[in-house]
Amino acid sequence: MAASRALSALLMGLLAAAALPAVRGGGRAGRVLALIEADGLRRSHSQFFKGLEAAGLEVDIKTVGEGGLALRSYDDAFYDHLVLFAPQATELGGSITKSEVLDFIDRGGNVLLALARGASDLMRDLAAEVGVEVDAKGTAVFDHFSRQAAGGAEDATLVASAAWFDSDALFGGAARPEGPVLFRGVAQGVPAASELITVALSGEATAYSHDPKKAMAEPPALPVGGAAALVSLVQARNNARVAVAGSLDMFANEAFDAAVKLADGSKSFTKSGNRAFALAVALWTFQQRGVLEASAPRHRKVGGEAEPALYRINDEVEFAIDIFEVNGGERKPYGGDDVQVSFVMLDPYLRQPLVPAGNGTFSLRFTVPDVYGVFKYAVDYRHAGYSYIALQKVVPVRPFRHDEYERFLVAAYPYYASAASTMAAFFVLGWAYLYSPATTK
Repeated sequence: MAASRALSALLMGLLAAAALPAVRGGGRAGRVLALIEADGLRRSHSQFFKGLEAAGLEVDIKTVGEGGLALRSYDDAFYDHLVLFAPQATELGGSITKSEVLDFIDRGGNVLLALARGASDLMRDLAAEVGVEVDAKGTAVFDHFSRQAAGGAEDATLVASAAWFDSDALFGGAARPEGPVLFRGVAQGVPAASELITVALSGEATAYSHDPKKAMAEPPALPVGGAAALVSLVQARNNARVAVAGSLDMFANEAFDAAVKLADGSKSFTKSGNRAFALAVALWTFQQRGVLEASAPRHRKVGGEAEPALYRINDEVEFAIDIFEVNGGERKPYGGDDVQVSFVMLDPYLRQPLVPAGNGTFSLRFTVPDVYGVFKYAVDYRHAGYSYIALQKVVPVRPFRHDEYERFLVAAYPYYASAASTMAAFFVLGWAYLYSPATTK
C-alpha cells in the first residue's frame, strides 16, 4: 500500500513538472541560432561567438542554405535568439524565410541583424519591417577626419565613432568601451518620432553617407553626423528585441584586436571599443541586459485591509509595486526614479511618480478622487533601453452612504439660519393672524 502511494506521488510530481511553463529571459540564457554567410566567418568572428558562450548562451552556428534549417516546429521553438551574419544572402535556407523571421519576433524571439555595403534586398526588407530604413544601395559611411589610419592608406570608409548610447541598460553597469568603435558599412535612417527605436551608435559630426559613383546633389541631401545611424536597437511592443548593425566587420576578430589611431593624429588607442560594444549590443538584444521584472502590484486603504473589494470616494489609499532589473541572470532592485502610476477611469484622474524605497519597491499614497465609478491602477513604463512594463489593477469606487455624510456643516450655517428665520417668521405671522383682536367699522 505504501509503495502504491509512493508511486502515485512520483507520477503526480512528474506530471506537475511537465505542466510547468518554460522559463525565458532571466531564468536561462537561451539558445542562439547564428546563420553565417560563409564558413570562414566561424574563424574570422570567433571571438564574438565565444563571448556569447561565455555569457551562458548556447550558440549553434549554421551556414545559410543548409538543409533542415528551422526556427520552430508548430508551437515548439528550437531557438530563443537569432543572429543573421549574412548581409548578401537572398534566402536563408530550410523553412526560414522573411515571414518566418517576423513571426519569430512576434512570438517574442530576438534578432541580431548585421548588414554591409551592398546588402541584399532580403536583409534590407527585414530591417525595414522593424522600422529601420537602410540607406540606398551603393552608399557607404565616410569620415575624412574621425577615421582609422591604416598604414598610410587612405580609407575614409573605415570610420571610428565614440557616439554610442551611454546607458546602464545597454552596458549593464559593466565597463564602457575604452576606445572608439571601428565601423565599415552602411548607414541607417531612424525616424525622430519613433518610440520603439534607440540609436546605439551614430556617426561623428564629420561622418556622412554617400555613393561615390554618383554626383553629389546640390544642395547635399544625405545623412550627416548623428543623423547617420550605424547601429539601431528596436524593442517591439511585446518586448522582443532586434538590433540592426550596418557593419558585419565591426564584429570581426580584426576589429576587436585593432589599435585605433585617428587619421588626423589627434588621438590613439591601444585597442578599439568593438569588443565591449559588440557584446553589449548582443547581450542587450538577447535579453541579458536592461530587462525589468515587475511583480506584486498591490493596493490598500491606509490603515485597512489589503486589496479591498472597493473604495469610497476621498479614501486615503496606498499603491505599491516591486520592480527589479535583471542583468546576466543577476537580479537587483531597479534604481529608476521616473516610474509613474495612473488612477484611470476613461481618462486619468491622477498621475503621480512612484517613490522608490531602494529595495525594489515603489509606492505612492494619495486620496481617491471625489468621483465614483470603476477605476484602475495603471503602470505603463517605457524608458529607453529597458523592457516595457504594462500592468493594470481594477478597483471600484463608491459614493458615501446616506449615513456617512457629515451633519451640521459649518459652511451651511447661513442656510440653517435662513430656514430657521423663515419658520420663525411664519410662526409669528400665524400667531398675529389668529390671535390679534378683531376690528369693526
